[in-house]
Amino acid sequence: MRRARTIGVAVVAALLLGGCSRFEMYQPVTEQGKDIRDLYNILLVAAAIVFVLVEGAIVFAVFRYRRRDDELPPQFHGNNLLEVAWTVVPFVIVAVLFVLGWVALNRIQARADNPRVVLNVQGFQWQWSFTYQDEKVQVEKGKPAEDLTIKGTGAKPAEIYLPVGQTIEVNTEARDVIHSFYVREFLFKRDAFPGHVNTFPLTITKPGVYHGQCTEYCGLAHQAMRFTVHAVPMSEYRTWLAQAKKRAESGCPEDTSPGQIAAQNVAFDKPCMTAKAGEPFTLKFDNKEAVAHNVSIHEGADAGSPAVLTGQIITGPRVVDYQVPALKAGRHFYRCDVHPNAMTGTLVAK
Repeated sequence: MRRARTIGVAVVAALLLGGCSRFEMYQPVTEQGKDIRDLYNILLVAAAIVFVLVEGAIVFAVFRYRRRDDELPPQFHGNNLLEVAWTVVPFVIVAVLFVLGWVALNRIQARADNPRVVLNVQGFQWQWSFTYQDEKVQVEKGKPAEDLTIKGTGAKPAEIYLPVGQTIEVNTEARDVIHSFYVREFLFKRDAFPGHVNTFPLTITKPGVYHGQCTEYCGLAHQAMRFTVHAVPMSEYRTWLAQAKKRAESGCPEDTSPGQIAAQNVAFDKPCMTAKAGEPFTLKFDNKEAVAHNVSIHEGADAGSPAVLTGQIITGPRVVDYQVPALKAGRHFYRCDVHPNAMTGTLVAK
């Protein structure tokens, strides 16, 4: 009996300490994450107490009232005190946890009147785009300025910067299927749905580099939906923002290898391409995976524009050259016709 109790206590202690140590590996770096951690710890302690009491009662009953002979043990019917206790105590526990959860939820989701940064996040198969609302960039002359957008690819996930100590409003939405925005150190995740915007605030308290991912299985390349958040002081954030706007105004700073594009992990290796306006050119397409892909180019800003090139669909590993006719100056749309929602980009002709 004594040995069994000792073993039981040791097991419970190991489970609790193990659970706590695993949770405390990731200290929250946002104000909202701290509220979530505190609520979690309260729930953990309450669950541990209930577990110990219930399991203790079971073990006590097993050993104290185990069958020793064929005699019928003393019988009794009802116990008013016990019946009141096992009705009132669970009700009080649930009521207290409900109030604590309600208070924490209201704090976590409280929207700021004047957030310093409004970040619109869109998930798509299989990457993310991050748009800094009201941070305007003049991409094309003669056309309205656009909000600065950082778009990732499977080969080059998005890297964004956010200021520390400032209120950030995040709006999440999905282009195609359900995705989920999650950063481990934030201790917070929020699903992104097609046609519906989810909004939540963030206030980062500690500078650092934090890695995010999609935590809702969304298709074959789900594992490629990663991104990086650089949390920096406000002055460094302003410097990065100015540099990012300058790069975006150049049209396509990500295209370091004009005339070439590759496909891997059901994604293009660059979100945009560049070309000289008014001149035909050769586009080298490298399909690096055993999945069918191609490149089609539309002379306009979206898929509804007329196609000027419908490249041969090939299964890799294989390289093919496409002959692209001369394009007018401006922005044009390209995609993979096999994966028209997952693999898209912008071609800037200057």
